[in-house]
Amino acid sequence: MATGTALAEATLETLPITVAVLDGDGEILLTNRSWREFGPDDHREDHLGVNYIATAEMDEDDDEHASRAIEGIEAVIADEQETFAMEYPCHSPERKQWFLMRASRFTVDGEVRVSVIHLEITERKVAEIAVEETAAELREEHRALEHVLDRIDGLIRDVTDAVVSATTRDEIERRVCARLAETEPYVLAGIGRADVTTRRLSSVEWASGGGLPLENDDNDIVLDSDDSHPVAHTLETGEPQVVQDLDTSDQADDWLPTDASETFRSVAALPLVYGDVTYGVLILFAETADAFTDRELTVLESLAGTIATAMNAIEARRMLTADGVVELEVAIQDSSLFVAALAAELEATLTYRGLTHRSDGTPLAFFHADRVVEDGPSTDDLDGVTETTILSTYDEGTLLEVAVADDVLTALSEHGGAIRRFDAGVGGAEADRRSALTDATVDLTVDLPNGQSARSVYNLLEERYDVVELLSYHETEQPMRTRQDIAAQLESTLTDRQLTALRKAYYADYFEWPRNVSGDDLAESMDISRSTFHQHLRTAERKLLDELFDGDPPSKG
Repeated sequence: MATGTALAEATLETLPITVAVLDGDGEILLTNRSWREFGPDDHREDHLGVNYIATAEMDEDDDEHASRAIEGIEAVIADEQETFAMEYPCHSPERKQWFLMRASRFTVDGEVRVSVIHLEITERKVAEIAVEETAAELREEHRALEHVLDRIDGLIRDVTDAVVSATTRDEIERRVCARLAETEPYVLAGIGRADVTTRRLSSVEWASGGGLPLENDDNDIVLDSDDSHPVAHTLETGEPQVVQDLDTSDQADDWLPTDASETFRSVAALPLVYGDVTYGVLILFAETADAFTDRELTVLESLAGTIATAMNAIEARRMLTADGVVELEVAIQDSSLFVAALAAELEATLTYRGLTHRSDGTPLAFFHADRVVEDGPSTDDLDGVTETTILSTYDEGTLLEVAVADDVLTALSEHGGAIRRFDAGVGGAEADRRSALTDATVDLTVDLPNGQSARSVYNLLEERYDVVELLSYHETEQPMRTRQDIAAQLESTLTDRQLTALRKAYYADYFEWPRNVSGDDLAESMDISRSTFHQHLRTAERKLLDELFDGDPPSKG
């Protein structure tokens, strides 16, 4: 419920109308950004804790509108009526203004709540005063505006309720599409997910307002070829795309659902994005042309953000209990990638060994070079590398510690990725799997918690580097307790120094015999004394064994 409350508050923040929520006594519990930003620059506040009714009563004797507002809100609180609406003037010295106030009653956990919405209607009122002969037309506009307000109010409430109460992403898609499809002027609503392996947008969920033709498997959108489709543009640009009149679109017949050209007149596609993760596209068809006005798009963009936020919350919960993993393997050709640049500088093949972090958060990556490196390479011309340290030298190669400034490692971690391979040089992927790629290719294999994270990572790499080729994509089952689970549990018990000491010792083959690196060398690389290094290492080893044997003491039998 806490997540639902935060989601509802975040949705309210984006609405282009002023909103406040009152309790049963009239005290203000919540306001949105538009409410707080209303008024002069030197007198803006949220009014939380202020009694809205009591404040209005102060002006009741001199203001008939305040009296009407009090009566109306009190009637709504007392459940004598569901809603109350009124228009009132609120003039400032600089300009005349009129507003529409609307109060709606609802309950949360049995407690009475009232939403109070203020919508500026100055332009309409000025037109009424200036042109009396158009009074009938303006009254119709008034009714239409109230209808829009009713529809938007109900739509926001119902969609928010749907995404907050849903327990799966499929349920979110199903309920949201069903609610939108029954809302005028929409007649068909869908949410599609992009498949990183096929470069297609699958029609995951469709809902129609009355037996309208829906897309089938043959109508899936191929992102690389259906460039005329607004959905393809949305995924490419990350911005909403609208066709206000399909009759005037020369390419609409190429992607309209079968036998639907006479049913639909306009379409909008909105990205479902949370942070830098795209969960899909919301697609809406309307039966009228020019259905997607600026106001309509503002509301829809807010709803799209709410939907994506709920999907992210569900994905986050699922990641904690997931029993599957996506293995993504790609080949990257770009000399700016720090691994490729370092391999070229050393004229060696680099094999990834592991990753840790300094106390300041700097990633430290460990690589094995397939030749002996006498001196660490200069980092002056290596973008993304701030320091290299030779940890140990073998007959057949060298172990390097690389301080990384490139944020690609951080980005992979933020998507829940666990790097399994990050190699560069001649020893990379097989030539027949590289197509046109060259020996400068970096082979990256990363485990990710789900397909959506895999697509986001793939898109991130494609946008950042010159050539990215997908080599494999596997969804596999993982044991109930994964290597990442054990590592995460262990890391939660270790200090930064203990974890760094343990990882450095392991990656440098300190536990091999004969040792290729001494404790003095490792201590020096951490800028600590030998005794301190061994203290950190022994403590980390004990905690590792505690985790392995579940903390049980050795048997005395």
